[in-house]
Amino acid sequence: MAKQLSSNPSNKKISELYNRVKNKTLILQPDFQRKLVWSNKHKEAFIDTILKGMPFPEIYIAQSGVDIEKLETQEVVVDGQQRLSTIIQYIEEADDSKIFGKLVPKFKALEEEAKKDFLNYNVVIRDLLDVDSNLIREIFRRINQTKFNLEQVEIQNAIYDGEFISTAKEILDSIEQEHIPIFSDSEISRMSDLHFILSAMSTITNEGYFARDGEIEKMVAKYNDSFPERKEITEKIITTLKNIKALGLKDDSIWYRKSNFFTLLIELYKYSNLDLLKIKHNLLKFEQNVLQNKNLPTEKNVFAEYYTYMYTGTNSRQARVKRAQILKNEVLEKSS
Repeated sequence: MAKQLSSNPSNKKISELYNRVKNKTLILQPDFQRKLVWSNKHKEAFIDTILKGMPFPEIYIAQSGVDIEKLETQEVVVDGQQRLSTIIQYIEEADDSKIFGKLVPKFKALEEEAKKDFLNYNVVIRDLLDVDSNLIREIFRRINQTKFNLEQVEIQNAIYDGEFISTAKEILDSIEQEHIPIFSDSEISRMSDLHFILSAMSTITNEGYFARDGEIEKMVAKYNDSFPERKEITEKIITTLKNIKALGLKDDSIWYRKSNFFTLLIELYKYSNLDLLKIKHNLLKFEQNVLQNKNLPTEKNVFAEYYTYMYTGTNSRQARVKRAQILKNEVLEKSS
């Protein structure tokens, strides 16, 4: 086993970190760091955390060199540049800027005492000391290999614990992973399967397709206290997923693409007492036609059109509606 890498934790006030960045003794964006990707909403939510005195994850820094003229060490931010950049933007924001001011007051609008509290906020810093630049990159890669932005479904899971979201969990608890074979283990660890079931439940409850995740949070909040359709939807989704599995489709079937699997689940849900053998025959025939016609013009060619909506704008309402219409006309109606 290799010797453990030294990393000294300490607290640094925001005012000290701000001045170090401005004096260029702390470098915010070394070349291995990602470009800033936070939206204004993300930035305001982060500043709100500080204004409320709550903690946020530690920031990693490491020594990268020495400024001979100033007799100062130079350090780089290994992980945490988005947080520090947001803090600097907040302090320096011009009056006409629109980054902050909706969810949190602008820094210049704070009372003097609130400004002092903000600047005196202690940030947890983990100093990796003087390490080789290649090792810095490897540490950065490993930190970000296991650290993810909080997905919307995780936020919903943290905020809501009521009927709608617990119904989705009940469905997942009642089936095996093989009944939704469209997610990797890492995706499941990020609750992609829960998001998928919530999306299906929202589409069914909404009685129609919607764009991307537009209705999910509304449904989770609306039916947090009571979800009258819980028993029916639970039983029917479980049955439909088991029926899809029973079709015995090959692993590389187009129906195991996320967009097609979603369409198949929602549309099969609407039918009862279907002949699975007939459905499988028509699904395979349809798949063959789609693949054979994929390069042809979509005008007056339903199979080429389906192929287009299978790959382009898959989460748009139009794509979802079109896939459903074609599947219904070309497969399900011919199987009844």
